[in-house]
Amino acid sequence: MGAIIHDLSQGSRVTVRASIPQPPPTPPSEDAPNGAPDADGMPRRFGKYTLIRKLAIGGMAEIFLALQRSMAGFEKLIVVKRVLPHLAKDAAFIELLLSEARIAATLNHPNVAHIYDVGEVDGQFYIAMEHIHGEDLRSIVRQMKHAGVKAFPLEHAIAIALGCCAGLAFAHERKDLAGEPMNIVHRDVSPQNILVTFTGDVKLVDFGIAKAGHSSMEDTSSGQLKGKVPYMSPEQAQGLALDGRSDVFSLGIMLFELCTGKRLFRGGNEMETLRMIVEGEYPRPRTLNPNLHPRLEEIILRSLEKDTAKRYQGARDMQSDLEDFVREQQLKVSPLSLASWMQTLFEDKLAQQRQLLQDGRQLAEVLALQAEAEEEAQRLAEVSKSGVRARPPARAPFIVIAVLGVLAAAGAIAYSMLQQPTVIAAPTGPGIVQVSSTPAGAVITIDGERRPERTPATIERLPIGHYVVLVSAEGFDPVRQEVDVTAAAPRVRIDATLERPSANSFGVARVESTPPGAHVLLDGSDTELVTPATIPEIAPGVQHTVVVSLDGWVSQTVPVMVQAGQMQELRLTLERTPLGPEEHLLSITTNPPEARVQLDAQWIETGSPYTLRISARHYRLRVAREGFHTIERELDLTGGQTSELAFELDRERVREPSSGGGAAPSGGPAVASGPGRLTIDARPWCNVTLDGRSIGQTPIVNREVPSGRHTVVCANPELSVTRTVSVEVTPGQTTRTRVALD
Repeated sequence: MGAIIHDLSQGSRVTVRASIPQPPPTPPSEDAPNGAPDADGMPRRFGKYTLIRKLAIGGMAEIFLALQRSMAGFEKLIVVKRVLPHLAKDAAFIELLLSEARIAATLNHPNVAHIYDVGEVDGQFYIAMEHIHGEDLRSIVRQMKHAGVKAFPLEHAIAIALGCCAGLAFAHERKDLAGEPMNIVHRDVSPQNILVTFTGDVKLVDFGIAKAGHSSMEDTSSGQLKGKVPYMSPEQAQGLALDGRSDVFSLGIMLFELCTGKRLFRGGNEMETLRMIVEGEYPRPRTLNPNLHPRLEEIILRSLEKDTAKRYQGARDMQSDLEDFVREQQLKVSPLSLASWMQTLFEDKLAQQRQLLQDGRQLAEVLALQAEAEEEAQRLAEVSKSGVRARPPARAPFIVIAVLGVLAAAGAIAYSMLQQPTVIAAPTGPGIVQVSSTPAGAVITIDGERRPERTPATIERLPIGHYVVLVSAEGFDPVRQEVDVTAAAPRVRIDATLERPSANSFGVARVESTPPGAHVLLDGSDTELVTPATIPEIAPGVQHTVVVSLDGWVSQTVPVMVQAGQMQELRLTLERTPLGPEEHLLSITTNPPEARVQLDAQWIETGSPYTLRISARHYRLRVAREGFHTIERELDLTGGQTSELAFELDRERVREPSSGGGAAPSGGPAVASGPGRLTIDARPWCNVTLDGRSIGQTPIVNREVPSGRHTVVCANPELSVTRTVSVEVTPGQTTRTRVALD
């Protein structure tokens, strides 16, 4: 954007024709009706810059729109990022800030936002950077929703990815003055840090947490992860050492989301999201967008390889493949078409900005005249103190006052317009959304992003725009409402009444796995179910992600969409996790199946068959069951191999009473001993636990169990009902029990 706000403070001087110096005009107060300075005392000088207005404030710094002017009428709009006062006293933080800013300042590339200056004014440290006339990806997607645009145009998604590749490749390959690689890694490649200008350029911003490989500053070894969690690479999520391939992975996430319209990593909380990145299986893009070209899917999947050796080894390689794809498919990828699309998408906002900048020129002239008048008054005062007769000034102060009076109204109008959100990556605004619900304590989601607040809540500092607000609570139907926050009506109120859903409001998913017993996660949250399992109350018509995870087996991630009142069946076959060189897979089958297995001092009682993934070494094995002879073996297990063992236990012989007419040792007839059989049924069905051990799902038929009293727990997760009963098993007989869950 061309700079059209002028600072005249370095231009021709304003003098006063009078023998006695006159006082300068009194600057307007902060609450003056013509308003020039705001509550923060702006506009005001800050070193060689003029701070026009505050754009945003974060945890570390505040950001201002500023004007820079130098000799020969040179002037430009810039952004000043000023460290907050409490951090300005932290020497370690300032050193880190300046070190990282020096790294970013070396990156002079069309696809990287440039840093002009790093310095300090009156103890306040700052970074002066390029002002970009454009919007970040998050704002673009939000505006698309407002305009009813359903899908991100493919040619523009690729244009943005190509621009990012070029900027990242330049940073990754940068060398210092000695010719040594700097090994710069951005570490926060995310939608908020990718800007698209209205001239079709793509800019990477905020290298504020970038790190050079040979930097002496402390890295992430403290355990604090830098960057936005949903766009981290697996190695970044684990706090490992990073190189440029981490940025490639982050870029792959965004290309995936632009091409499918779906978030890739979105758990219920940050820990769940990190677990999905590190442990989860990623869906193939074409399962979410069947129209996506297979070659483009290959490019995306290669950028998302967990193994860095299989991933693109640099952003330049990814850029090359994308360019080949564009040529092969003859796509119209160009800055001109991207600029035209952006200008159409933000047509109304651009019209407001043009008027804002036109009036802004008059405001700058007002500020310049004020500054010149103050400088002249100070010069005359110094001359008067020295006792030297001053040269009569050329103009009377009433001329300055008259000029200021003429321009005051225009300046006030222009300044008020400058208060509207303008072109900056993360603006704040005057918007306020108040949300309440019955019952209270509901979750608030705005434009797909979950807020930390619970109802009732007041959400402030929202930019002007269109928002989709979702109010939800467990056990209730969510309430969705679209609102517009405007300059004329910046405060919006939402009162949501949540209602209990009917059974037909949800869909159901039935998940089965081979082998069974795998944990089931839905959209990153643990359902506390194991396969075979039925997941009730799934929101219909929405893409969900089901993860099936079992120790020793490769987790599977599958997308699922259910319809209201219907059941979706998922049957998954898991593959074993490859054995490590020091691991052994031991499979043990026993008859009877209730026999216990002991490895050294550890007893295992899950029931046959036993599948044990253990360290490869020597073990002492025992297989035991009450009423049967114990089997003992010595095992030497080799790493990386699998063994299968089967054991048939012999019954212990029942002692007969002695013959010869004498009395039996017990003084009576022999008492029958040994196991009995147990049959369990339930309506509708349940998972059965016998004496604390899971024995399957009803019906349980003729299960051989030791004689005596046992505790049976019957649980149905669909009904959220659990029943506990006690049964007495008679030796050699079948005991039947039926559990009512209705």
